[in-house]
Amino acid sequence: MAKTAADILLIFPSRMLSPTEQVLVEEWLGLTADVPLAYVSQRRSDDPAFFGRVVIATGPDTKPSHTIHAPAESTLWLLTSMGPPRSVRQFNTLHDALNSVRPVLT
Repeated sequence: MAKTAADILLIFPSRMLSPTEQVLVEEWLGLTADVPLAYVSQRRSDDPAFFGRVVIATGPDTKPSHTIHAPAESTLWLLTSMGPPRSVRQFNTLHDALNSVRPVLT
């Protein structure tokens, strides 16, 4: 099966979020009533698969359901749904990627 551009971009390391982007993630989480967990994975002790990504758990437990990141040297944001089935969607902004999980940002 042929890989999409988004699938190929997943292999590139994530760039770290700017302070402004981190505030946007915190604002989004504060506005969602039903998302039990969302954080930016920044510690070297975090799971390497999530490092530099926004990790979101939308289910009743804290198992990650989505990740959002911008690959290094890219302006795109990738939303990965952990599935099954696993899917990857592209967004032009972090705002749009977050709102695709829960539309709470204006």
